[in-house]
Amino acid sequence: MAFEVQQLRELRDNQLLQTESGKSFMNGFNQIYYSFSPTIADMERESPVFKEIVKLAITPMISTLSIMESAETESEVLGLGLSVIALNLGMYIGIPAIVIIGIKKRN
Repeated sequence: MAFEVQQLRELRDNQLLQTESGKSFMNGFNQIYYSFSPTIADMERESPVFKEIVKLAITPMISTLSIMESAETESEVLGLGLSVIALNLGMYIGIPAIVIIGIKKRN
């Protein structure tokens, strides 16, 4: 098992599933995640290059989740969780959008 997978399992079990907001988040996350992950897993098995691209793409997100390791109370899980979500939205949507807008303005 990859280190990152173990890290995510420990975060889920030790922080998220210990609070109501964490349980609610995991229920919603699982519904979304398992709707597309089998397809991605199949594509990764068929293409080692695609597998490496996925690993590179999700590494920043997995790194930001380490912030959640210090969450112990309901309010900490909720506050840190929302912060991690906002950080990831900024990294994956905000920054690319700003770059695209900047490129379009130059043209």
